[in-house]
Order: sequence, then structure tokens, then C-alpha cells
Amino acid sequence: MNRKTTPHLADSVAETLFIPLSMRARETGRPDAIVRDPLAVELTRRIDYDFSQFKHDNMSLTGVAVRTRYLDERTDAFILCHERPVAVFLGCGLDTRLKRLKHAGRAVCYELDLPEVIAFRERLLPPNDHDRYIASSMFDTAWMDELRTRHAGQPFVFVCEGVAMYFDIGKVKDFVCQLAARFPGSELYLERSSRMMVNKAKMHSSVKHTKAQFKSGMDDPHEPETWAGNIRLTGEFYYSEHARRRWGLAGVFMRLVPTLRHSFGIWSYRFL
Repeated sequence: MNRKTTPHLADSVAETLFIPLSMRARETGRPDAIVRDPLAVELTRRIDYDFSQFKHDNMSLTGVAVRTRYLDERTDAFILCHERPVAVFLGCGLDTRLKRLKHAGRAVCYELDLPEVIAFRERLLPPNDHDRYIASSMFDTAWMDELRTRHAGQPFVFVCEGVAMYFDIGKVKDFVCQLAARFPGSELYLERSSRMMVNKAKMHSSVKHTKAQFKSGMDDPHEPETWAGNIRLTGEFYYSEHARRRWGLAGVFMRLVPTLRHSFGIWSYRFL
């Protein structure tokens, strides 16, 4: 019998990578699956971690499935519509998006996360010439400068999923502005939570099992447009408005209350 891989993650935010991995694995086994990720199932079997603590969180199960399908589709669309595209997945954790994308082969792809996460990822999912890893904080501008030089003039799509809400709004603002200054003509998909969710991680059925905290939230999708003159909102996506049958009565209630309906979602931006 193969020994399981034991994670050694000191960062509290890093541990949250097990939540979407668990949800994608669970979702794959459903007959009405919104997204299927067989590799996620395999990874949960190979990792020495208590995934059972997330098994009752059906809200996150649907939320992760909805956001995963949406970001897969949007990334594929960007790659298909641009010449020599570059895709950067921020806070990648153990996501397996490249296995799910239909057009990944047309792009240069980078997976970025903290050094300890990338070291763990490399043990389970070794990088290759197509799927390249960056061991860095997303707030470190050195990787931005390196990619801008390496891919001068090429269009970028940045996918920031399951990360921003764990950091102060000042850091999020600076990060977005740094990207906007370096990558004109590129796009950003930013998952965010509402201000109502700040400091409420212990009310989240899965995040409460980690030491992570929700530290920032935004209610106005146009707020980032005030951060720099070349940032433009291009779309809003809120989880409870999609796959409505899966949300059940809880979803009906959420959609009736704007603060709940918009509590988690993805805003998309273009850098002019």
C-alpha cells in the first residue's frame, strides 16, 4: 500500500487549500455534478489529512462547484480569444484547473502560491514545461516584473480565487494596482467576499476548522476602479444566482436578501 503524503503547512491561509480540493472531490461523485475533477478525488486519497471535517458543508460544496465551472469557462474563453495568452493562477493550492481546461495547450500557464505550498504541490503534481510553478507570495512584485519581461506584449489573465478575503484591503488594493500598472490589456478575475463576512470565518462551516480569518470585504464592484485610472469592471458573478436547484431553500432565502446574495462572488476587471 502506498504511503500517504503528509502536508507541512505553517501558514494559516495555506491550510484552506484543502477545502476546495475536498469540495471538488465530493462534487465529482455526485450524479448531478456541476464540475467533475477525478484528479481531486485521487489527491484526497493520497494526502494524509482529515477531509471528513468538511463533509457536512453543502453550501461550500455548491459554491466551490459553481465558481470552479465559471472560472474554468472564463479562462478557456480568454485563451481561445487571444494570441499567445498567458494564464496565471494565484493562490493555486492543489487546484487542477489545467486538467479541466479545454484550451490550456494554447497558453503559457503559471501556478503561483507560497513556497511551502508549492513544495507540497510539487510532491503530488510535479511541474512540466506547460504547467510552471512560481513559489512566491502574490504580493511580491518580483514575479510580476519577471513575467512582464519574459512575456512582453502578451495578454495575461490572472485568476485570484479563494485568496483576497484572507488579507487586509490595503494589501489587496496594492496588489491589484501593481498588476494594473504592469499588465495593460490584461484581465483579472477576483473572488471577494462582502464586508459583512469580515471577521466571520468561524461562522463558515469549513473555514472554521482552520486558523484562517476573513480580513477584508468589498460591497461595491466599482470600488477597485477608484484605485487606479486604468481599471475597469467588466462583470459580476454571484454564486447563489447559479445552479439554483442545488442551493435549495437556503438559496431562495439568500437571493431575497441582497447582502447574502452578494456575500461571495467574482468580479472581473480589465486593465486599460
